Amino acid sequence: MEQTFRSRVWRLGDNIDTDIIIMTKYLAKASLQEMVPHLFEPLRPDLAARLWPGDAIVAGENFGCGSSREMAASVLKTAGIRCIIAKSFAKIFFRNAINNGLLLIECRDLYDRCREGDTVEVEVGRQLTCNGTAYPIPALSREVLDILRYGGLVPRMQALDKSALAAPAPRDTLRDTHRPGHTLAEQLLLHNTGAEDLRPGDVVTVRVDEAVLHDIYAPYIFQQFRDMGFDRVFDPERVSVMADHLYPTCLDDDPRCFRYSRRFQDEYGVKRLYVADGISHQLALEEHLAAPGRIIFGTDSHTTTYGAVGAFATGVGYTEMASIIGSGQLWIRVPSAIKVVVNGTLPKGVFPKDIILRVLGDLTAAGAIYKSLEFTGSAIRQLSVSGRAAIANMAVECGAKAALFAPDEKTAAFCGVDLADCDWLRFDEDAPYERVLTYEADTFTPYLSCPYGVDNVHPIRDVAGTPVDQVFIGSCTNGRLEDLAAAAKVLEGRSIAPYVRLIVTPASKAVYREAARLGYLKTLVQAGAMVTHPFCGLCQGRSGGLVSGDQVVIGTHNRNFIGRMGSPAARTYLASPAVAAASALEGRIADPAPYL
Repeated sequence: MEQTFRSRVWRLGDNIDTDIIIMTKYLAKASLQEMVPHLFEPLRPDLAARLWPGDAIVAGENFGCGSSREMAASVLKTAGIRCIIAKSFAKIFFRNAINNGLLLIECRDLYDRCREGDTVEVEVGRQLTCNGTAYPIPALSREVLDILRYGGLVPRMQALDKSALAAPAPRDTLRDTHRPGHTLAEQLLLHNTGAEDLRPGDVVTVRVDEAVLHDIYAPYIFQQFRDMGFDRVFDPERVSVMADHLYPTCLDDDPRCFRYSRRFQDEYGVKRLYVADGISHQLALEEHLAAPGRIIFGTDSHTTTYGAVGAFATGVGYTEMASIIGSGQLWIRVPSAIKVVVNGTLPKGVFPKDIILRVLGDLTAAGAIYKSLEFTGSAIRQLSVSGRAAIANMAVECGAKAALFAPDEKTAAFCGVDLADCDWLRFDEDAPYERVLTYEADTFTPYLSCPYGVDNVHPIRDVAGTPVDQVFIGSCTNGRLEDLAAAAKVLEGRSIAPYVRLIVTPASKAVYREAARLGYLKTLVQAGAMVTHPFCGLCQGRSGGLVSGDQVVIGTHNRNFIGRMGSPAARTYLASPAVAAASALEGRIADPAPYL
């Protein structure tokens, strides 16, 4: 790695998300080189052709937010970008970039004082110089420097002696003792590592209890796994492969991803392969892959969902996943934590989705980067596990490393465990939280995330009456049984507005069957909905339902990034299933309260 170099500056703004870096529809390209011409297409379609090898990107807050798609980092490296300098980086993108040997530098001052076309001189770990002004920069951690010196994680893992790399065994019991003075995240990491004490910023190597792979990244994981020199997975019983993003296939290269998903089972004996069973984050809960006390990594940013049952769970890229399934372990930095307290009872027409939307609006998209969001309060305790999962799912939208709920009787019943075995994981008044957000539930109203950012949150009164063209109810955020029940209650005996398209996607096959048995799907279809099989589909901007021009969508999913659901000119609002259903009825954004 060069210690000193000079680069031409390209200047971008805040919250440059992974969909802006490389759109979903280009992820099926056969090579990274084929993706390069499409870099930043929704925002600056001319930029890719103007990039030169050795250039630098200078950006604002939260660069790389959004998906765990590692292609967003690797295609930048392929395009010849030498380094990215930003006020802050999204947590998954940061690790993905470093694992690809792409240098990232945090500097809060340069962005506001440089112009596009300027030259920046970089002295790694010391300072930046631009237009005669020097800006100090932080030193890189030992772990990051180690990877960069090798040129990325693949050559770093190649250098390891595989015969001496023994995968750690899982902890033999869930039982533990409560450790006062620690956040939930710290307690989980102490439980896993056996350390006597941990504090934010400490670096630990954790034993992985479950690794969840996704079909869309299967070819990349498979290749990186082999390139690292592994010939076996660390434990076939602790690896799950989910065919949920690209099943059924819709683009030319999708079948390749499905074939590689199968190869993990055929060639490495992975025990669990889920095909057409539903969306991974719902399946992990239903199949009890997620449970209190566990450490889980998945190749999807919404892996934070599993914190609903007291698991420390977070997203990783495909290179890091390859190292995990080979070694059974991963280094992480202990996150600081923000406590979110919601007391009281939610008003009629207000749902768990409204809780997380309000929190996201208050924290902003960069407000919890690499932090643990930990939820408590009487209103939180009243929520079902499904309601908690909806909240945990979207915590990553403000940058959170994890989202956690202390296990209770509902958790124990859902997961089939004895509460006495996991009651060590509980809130402690002496725990050092970086910040505490406190809310009274009766002050909540239905909220919507408005274009073009998840943190652009407004109460429904601000946007009621906005005409809509399409309504989507489903996804790993709000495709569960209670979500379909809420939508069916609003739509029962009624019909959706003319010219409105209503698409409903249950989160799993089990949810689909139960919703059919209880009559929810019949109600939705009679109202004018089209019900799809359970898969990621429309939420990720693939398959049926993409929009064109400046059409307006309201959905229950988790992201409304520019161009994510088709046209960059389209506008997407995020809301609860009840708000979405009421909006389908009226053909405009509407409060569900009159229909409940």
